[in-house]
Amino acid sequence: MCFPEKDEKWKQDILKKCYINLGINLFEILYLPRMRKELLDTFISFEQHHLIVESLKKGNGVFFISGHLSNWEITAFSYAKIFRGKLNVLAKPQSNKFVDEKLNHYRELSGNEIIPTGATIRNVFEKILRNEIVCFLVDQSAHPVYSVYADFFGHKVATFSGPAKMALKYKTELIFAYSVRNQNYKYFISVEKINYDDIQEYNDGNIKILTERINKKLEKVIRENPDQWLWFHRRFKHIKDEK
Repeated sequence: MCFPEKDEKWKQDILKKCYINLGINLFEILYLPRMRKELLDTFISFEQHHLIVESLKKGNGVFFISGHLSNWEITAFSYAKIFRGKLNVLAKPQSNKFVDEKLNHYRELSGNEIIPTGATIRNVFEKILRNEIVCFLVDQSAHPVYSVYADFFGHKVATFSGPAKMALKYKTELIFAYSVRNQNYKYFISVEKINYDDIQEYNDGNIKILTERINKKLEKVIRENPDQWLWFHRRFKHIKDEK
């Protein structure tokens, strides 16, 4: 669906590398309790961090937008450790209660706070009122009714519209942040601002436009690093392509 121009050999190679990526992630997550700032500084680098500082100066909070790219867990963990700043991360609870509690414990060792995805919008609103950073992973399939069908790899797929809605309503800054692991197992974390100065009015049309802008940022990174995205999600579960 996403790479119809590629042959079967290429697709099988990407699939194999996706499993390798997951394996690396697992071992790195288990090592999180031992990761101090001094260690993180040796294999993680941030680009354009000043964009985050400038966005926070506006006082309306910041939304970090990302996906399950590379090692998304270490991206959030390292930010808090390196910059001594707290992130509020929306995370879907794991089906296994023990795994969920252990994983969230590891995640919060750096000073971050985990917000279950079942929490109300009020939780997020309180964070941006305090000019904090809230993180969203937007690359999973959204509810087929309560969502926006936005373009993604040429298909109209059910997409979470919460970040776009709240950004337009509260003028919150949008930052697209993602990591890429290189061949030396070092991470390069990029930070890009998502501008929406041209669509300031809060309405359904602008919510869809902004949601599609977010999807396009995500799609671009996946196209550049297809072996580091979590293809195992049922991202295309709900599609409304025009006939």
